Amino acid sequence: MLGRITGWAMNQFSNRIAAGAIAALVVAAGCAPATDVTKLYHDPDAGASPYRRILVVGIAAQADQRRWMEDLLTARLAARDVAAVPAYTRLGFSPVLLQDDIDAAAAATGSDAILVTHLVSASEEVEVVEGRTDVSAQCRGGNPLEYFLYDYEEIREPDSVSIAREVIIVTNLYDVRSETRVWTIQSTCFEKSAFEAILDDEARAIVEQLRRDRLIPTGST
Repeated sequence: MLGRITGWAMNQFSNRIAAGAIAALVVAAGCAPATDVTKLYHDPDAGASPYRRILVVGIAAQADQRRWMEDLLTARLAARDVAAVPAYTRLGFSPVLLQDDIDAAAAATGSDAILVTHLVSASEEVEVVEGRTDVSAQCRGGNPLEYFLYDYEEIREPDSVSIAREVIIVTNLYDVRSETRVWTIQSTCFEKSAFEAILDDEARAIVEQLRRDRLIPTGST
């Protein structure tokens, strides 16, 4: 199954993302980040019985990013009455995930599905706005007929730095019993928030889409 997990996610989508065939950025209103979701695949036979125990696997270049993704998704799923388990608690943070190990972790946790999130890209744009310089004049007094005397002081505002981040995640859901992929989405967030806040909003969007597609319980939190 892992060959399908990593190979399919890496090969099938990298070209599309690089070419921009599937790209839709939603800029959040106000301060909160917002994530745009594009559904790429949904097995029409999936969803008859919602998944209630899910092993959450993160694929990322850095161990802390993987942990954040798995923990955030696990918490969001738990709020939807799903018994979710972050894979790192069973598999550690080895850069190589083997199919047998993932299958064993799913079996040990009694999971009926495996949710794989692949952090495809995380980029940022930095814009520096140069601070304005003003001159302040202060009167020192004197005879009005002889003109006032002034001291001049240059006041410079500090430069401001604006950082905009773009995070793209491809998420796949696999049915443990049939060992088949049943669902795939791409989620994109472009915001000026901290990276952790963007990942949390990505997790919210992913779980919400699972709920809308009736792949997890649809009850309210």
